[in-house]
Amino acid sequence: MTFLVLIKAIIVFMAGDYDDAMFRVDDITDTVGFNSICHVVQAYMYLLRGNSLMESRDYHGAIPFFERARIQTRHHKSEVLSVVSLCLCEALYVADRIKEAGKSMLKLVNTVDEDIYKTGLITWVSEFLQRCLSAPESSAGTTLHSLSPSPLLREWAKLQLTGSSWKDALVAARDFTAPRFTTYRALCDHLEMLDQITVAIECFDQMNSELADKMELHAEQADWIIDFKQRLSIKLEYLEDTAVNAQQLSEAISEYSSALSLNRAAPCGLLIKRSKAYVALSLWEDASNDANEVIALDPSPPWGYERKHAALHRAGRYEYAVSTFETMLLKISQSPHPEICERRREYVNAEQTKATIRASIENAIRESPLALINTNSGRLLDKSEQACSFESQPVFRELISATTTHIDHARIDREVAEYYRYATFSHKWEANEPLFEKVLRIVVYDLEESLTHNKLQMFCKIVRDSGFHWAWSETCCINKADHFVLQEALLSMFKWYEGSDVTIVLLRGVRSPSKRGDLVKSTWNTRAWTLQEYHASKAVRFYTEDWKPYLDLDIPNHKESPEIILEMEEATGVSARALMALRPGLEDIREKLRLASTRQTTRVEDAAYSLLGIFSMSLGVVYGEGDKALGRFLAQLLTSSGDPSILSWTGRSGSFNSCLPANITVFNQRLTTHMPLAVKSAEIDVIIARLRSSSLNSTSIMSLYDRLQELPVPLFVGQRMRLPCIIFKLGRLSATRGRSGHVFRAQASSLGVVEIRTEEDLSGFGALYLVHPWIDFLLDRQSVKSTVETVPEEIIDDQSSLIDDLPSFAGHSNITSAAVEPRPAGFVTPVELPFSGRPSAFSRDTASLQPPSEKPIPRIPSFAESLRPPSSLSPIEIQTLALQVIARLRQPFGALVATESLITVQLEEITPTILDSLC
Repeated sequence: MTFLVLIKAIIVFMAGDYDDAMFRVDDITDTVGFNSICHVVQAYMYLLRGNSLMESRDYHGAIPFFERARIQTRHHKSEVLSVVSLCLCEALYVADRIKEAGKSMLKLVNTVDEDIYKTGLITWVSEFLQRCLSAPESSAGTTLHSLSPSPLLREWAKLQLTGSSWKDALVAARDFTAPRFTTYRALCDHLEMLDQITVAIECFDQMNSELADKMELHAEQADWIIDFKQRLSIKLEYLEDTAVNAQQLSEAISEYSSALSLNRAAPCGLLIKRSKAYVALSLWEDASNDANEVIALDPSPPWGYERKHAALHRAGRYEYAVSTFETMLLKISQSPHPEICERRREYVNAEQTKATIRASIENAIRESPLALINTNSGRLLDKSEQACSFESQPVFRELISATTTHIDHARIDREVAEYYRYATFSHKWEANEPLFEKVLRIVVYDLEESLTHNKLQMFCKIVRDSGFHWAWSETCCINKADHFVLQEALLSMFKWYEGSDVTIVLLRGVRSPSKRGDLVKSTWNTRAWTLQEYHASKAVRFYTEDWKPYLDLDIPNHKESPEIILEMEEATGVSARALMALRPGLEDIREKLRLASTRQTTRVEDAAYSLLGIFSMSLGVVYGEGDKALGRFLAQLLTSSGDPSILSWTGRSGSFNSCLPANITVFNQRLTTHMPLAVKSAEIDVIIARLRSSSLNSTSIMSLYDRLQELPVPLFVGQRMRLPCIIFKLGRLSATRGRSGHVFRAQASSLGVVEIRTEEDLSGFGALYLVHPWIDFLLDRQSVKSTVETVPEEIIDDQSSLIDDLPSFAGHSNITSAAVEPRPAGFVTPVELPFSGRPSAFSRDTASLQPPSEKPIPRIPSFAESLRPPSSLSPIEIQTLALQVIARLRQPFGALVATESLITVQLEEITPTILDSLC
């Protein structure tokens, strides 16, 4: 029934009888109470009736119907309520009831809350509020003294800033009747509420700029301005620090700038923060400007100088940065505030840093060459000049400027080491090489045109282009006129090549395009000094004589190239693995001597001096002494290593001692048989078993073993050699003439008949002895190696007076430490021996074998003292070791004698008599 009555009311309304229709609907709603359908129809009728009155310009008559329609839709937070309310607001406005229209709109906005911002009505609402705010003051209900934004103005600002910028909002508000200050205030407050702090400050600054000369500042305005600045300053400080921590530096700078516009009275803190942010963004000038402004505002505190130092340092203006930092330290020291003065201890001054850098420089160049070519200037500089050169480099000033709170020793050492990296030169000397005296006066790059000058210049340019500041060439970087400098250079040369970062090798005679095998055949591979230079260098680069990389190799270190490794293996005759395993020192003595024996030198003495680094030895340098240099070197090598295999060679004796050769080439001879061959363990067990059951006296066996253990290491004292050995006296010589010299035979107890072939006539000798020096073999142990220091030549007062007649020895043979002395030059005494299974050579003295001279010789540590078997061995175990000596004693060995022939001898069956004679 209600539904039919409602339909009829609608029909009546559509027929134009509005009052009757609305009366019918009112009656229904009063009867049935709340009914959503009835209320919607009722509200719709009120809305339509109000619209019809609006169309007939009866604005006051339309207002009650719109109000009743809104009452009916008050429970609908929807577009229905919004439309009804907007119609009411419009009716109030055209009826010139502006204040009520504004209140009605605020009521609508507060009722629908945020929903209005999700509809298309926002533009209309904003435009309506704008009309209200632009209405005459009497109608809008505002006065000239209303400096606080009205709710209507605040709502307009909220709506306007939802879709537009504050600048657009100001344009739209140009006709507002409210004071311009009030409009700005409403916009600033809402921007602050939105946390658009920098935008709010921009708006605030615009207000100050626009109204500075026009507005008369009231107390309310002043209070708001102060309060607004404080609020924004607090928020900005938080936002700035948050942005910096998040590395959002551009945002932080923008916020600092905004904060500075708010706080012009005390900007130092903000300027310091902004300067720091500028530095982080590499904006050096801006950072420096902020720091200068801080200093200008208050030059007493140190913090402006601190920021200026940071800006100047990052800009690379290190000298100014250091000066500014020193001023900062001065300001800290002079501060009246104890807490600031206390902070002085947190900082390091420039002098402390300089001292640390100079100490690092001294350490870095301590082991480097005495003179180096600066590849940038082309000048030859000594150690002091090298040290000073670092202080002219930007990195020196950068290190001082960067060192503020603590000294970074690791970085300083790293930078210094990087600067003092140097390259060395390896090449064959040629005629007219530029020497020290010439390069000392002339820049390398200014030398006149010549083959050798171009060689030095190209070497320096390649080194410079590779990033090295320093280059070293033995031609011009050693003052050979100064004996002490030359001595130090020759002894240190291996160390200098070892300390270089790269060695540049020039292969004279090899032109590009180079091919495999050119390195093997190059003259560079025949020179004695280049063996040391290649062996010592960590990295090597080979160049053809037209300065193209050998084989077009494009790697930093040619020593790692498989092609180079194979060629060096072919050139030296040593496997790549063995060649790379060679280390400076007293290991692999025979292998190193063999390598050296294939090399040539221009000066005889260099055959010895070029080996000092390879064997880690020192030796007095005396050019002009000839082959005596090699003799002195080998004598010291024997003394230092205790390795008697150095004596295993065949050839011409040298002038230093006839047990040592005149030429190093003897160490490249074919395999010889002087060294006894090792006895197989199975065979030695059989021999020992036989010896245990023999008639040999065990006391004599142990006596022989003990005497061998007590023998000292080989030793040279001056030109006299002390050699641990077993000696055998030869009987009378019988001579025959052979095709190529003399043949001598003699009977030797324990050895039988010995045959000697030589070009020398031995018939004039009253007595000859054969020497068995291979004690290490008998005792089955390695050479002592470095257990004895070299005995200075000065110990012997008169080296030339050590030649005496050879006395007789008791018995047929003796174990002794024979003093082997030099003979007059011209007596040649080579004997062949094998060494480590490789072709080698051996020479010995003239075989003038004597017991120790009457002149005192320093006590030498005995083998027993350094290599005696562990005391924990049982008597049976020691006896077994002694029997092993007897077993090895019967192995054939090469004896030393004053002849050129190979004398291989073997003890006869060891009888008690022979054993007693040996003991």
